[in-house]
Amino acid sequence: MAQKAYKVGLKDGKIAIEGVDGFSIDVEDPKLNVGKLYSALFAGIDEPTTISLEPTTELKQDRKAFSFFESLKKIVDGACEKMNPGLADIAKKAEGLDADDEAKLS
Repeated sequence: MAQKAYKVGLKDGKIAIEGVDGFSIDVEDPKLNVGKLYSALFAGIDEPTTISLEPTTELKQDRKAFSFFESLKKIVDGACEKMNPGLADIAKKAEGLDADDEAKLS
């Protein structure tokens, strides 16, 4: 399964995804443009893909911005689950394999 990871930070008072143009959320007037979010993260994906969003340290330190980030992350995680129906099962199996690997190393 393909994976995409993005850092999300603050830029000029807006939540922005690093390396992605055309998408941001103004912290003082937060409005989510779903079309821009789709274009920024999901357009062009043609295979099962996990998308992860990680906050920058600066974003974590801004309580208001971080709460918006958490909402954004839930939306993206939910979309990935809908796009990849078996993703939850795959993640659980992978966690089990990781636990088995650690047990073998002990």
